[in-house]
Amino acid sequence: MPRENFSPKHVDPVNFHNDDDEDEEEFDLLKVMNDMKVHERRNVYALKGLLNEYKSVRAKFREELSRLEVEHLRDAQHFHDIRAAIVCGTRDITDEEIAAAQASLAAETTSSGVRAISSSDEEPDTGDAKRDENKAGKKSVRVVSPQEDPGRLEKAAAAPDGGIPDFWLTAMCNAEVLDSTITERDRPALSHLQDIQLEHIDGDPHKGVRINFHFSPNEYFTNEVLSKTYRMAFDEDSGEVEIDSMSATPVDWKSREKNLTVILKKKKQRHKTKREIRVVTREEKCPSFFNFFTNPLGGEDEDEDGDGKEDEKRDEKEKGKKTDDDDDDDDDDEEETAELHIELGQVLMEELVPKAAFYYTGKSVEETALALIKKFSVESDDEDGDEDDDSDDGSDIGGKSSKKPAPSGGKTNQPECQQQ
Repeated sequence: MPRENFSPKHVDPVNFHNDDDEDEEEFDLLKVMNDMKVHERRNVYALKGLLNEYKSVRAKFREELSRLEVEHLRDAQHFHDIRAAIVCGTRDITDEEIAAAQASLAAETTSSGVRAISSSDEEPDTGDAKRDENKAGKKSVRVVSPQEDPGRLEKAAAAPDGGIPDFWLTAMCNAEVLDSTITERDRPALSHLQDIQLEHIDGDPHKGVRINFHFSPNEYFTNEVLSKTYRMAFDEDSGEVEIDSMSATPVDWKSREKNLTVILKKKKQRHKTKREIRVVTREEKCPSFFNFFTNPLGGEDEDEDGDGKEDEKRDEKEKGKKTDDDDDDDDDDEEETAELHIELGQVLMEELVPKAAFYYTGKSVEETALALIKKFSVESDDEDGDEDDDSDDGSDIGGKSSKKPAPSGGKTNQPECQQQ
C-alpha cells in the first residue's frame, strides 16, 4: 500500500554545496534513503554504482585528453618557433617554402576571389581571357625574395620590432576583445612584443596554462618576459576544469613616467601646521593592456614608493569610511575584471596564438559579409548598413566603432587601436 503525503526529494550533486544558504538546514541523505522503500533504495544504489563507473571512465578520458593536449602543444610549438624566427627576421624564407605556401593557399583563395601569393611580378600566360577581365577586381600580394633584396632581412633583424614590424600588435588589434584593452599609450611598448608562447604548468594541461609574452629591450620596463598564469582545478561534480586562480608577472617599470597603467597628476597642498604649500605627485590608475599583468582576484597592486601616498590615505580618512554599497560596487568591479581577464586568456590561448597569421592579415568587412550572404543567403541593405554604422559609433563597449579591420603590411598600414 503506497504511503500517503510522500514527496520524493531531488538531490542536485552539482549545487549540493551552496555557500549562500549557510543558515539552511543541512541535507540528511541517510534520512531520505531510510524514508524510501526497499526497491527504491536498491534502484538508487544501482544508479550510484553506475555513476561511479562513469566517473572512472571519465577519469581515463581526462588522462588520454591530457596526453593528447601535451603532444599537440609540442607539435604546434615547432611551427610557432619557425613563426617567431620569421617575425623576428632571424630566418630566411626559401623559394620551396613559398611554393608550398602557394599550393596550400590556392584552394582557399580561388573561392574567395583573392589570388594566391606570388613571388614575382610576372603572371603566367594561361590564355584565360576571363581571368584577364577580372584581374583588376582581384587582390594579389607580392613576396620579395632574399635574392631581390639581400639586405632586407639584416635590417629587419636589427630593428626592435623584428622582421615583420608590429606583427603581434597588429594581430592583437584585429582581435576585438584584445583591441578593446589597448590604448594609444600602449602601442609603442607593444611594438616590442616579439612572441607569445603557451606552456602547461608542470607539463600537465589540467594544472593550468601559462601565457608568456616575450619583449625586446625597450624604454618602458626591464622584463624580457611577462607571464600570465591560469591555474585550473577539476570539479568532480560538474565534470569540468575551472580556473581556480590567476597570477601574473609584475611589470618592472623603468620609471613612474614610463608606467602605462597610471597617469601622474600634480596637486598643490598646504601643510596644516607649517602652512607651507607643496606640490605632490599622485598616481591615478588608467586603462591599459598592461593591467592584464595583475591579479584581479588577489587585491590591487600599489606602488608603495609613490609620493603623496600618506596624503591620499589622510584624504580618504577625512572623506569617511566606505559604505556597504561602496564595498558591493568594488566586489562587482573585481568580478567584472576577473571575467575580462579570463576572456582575454581564452582568446589568447584558443585564437590568437595558434592563428596569429590570420589575425595579422585581418579579414575585411566585405569578405565577412560575402561569407555570411553565401552561408545564410542574407541580402544586404546599404541604407540599413549606414544607419547601423551611425548607431555603432560611440559605443560604450571598449570605445569601439564599426571600422574595417586594419590590413597588414608594416608601419604604413598599422591598425587603429581605440583608446579607452
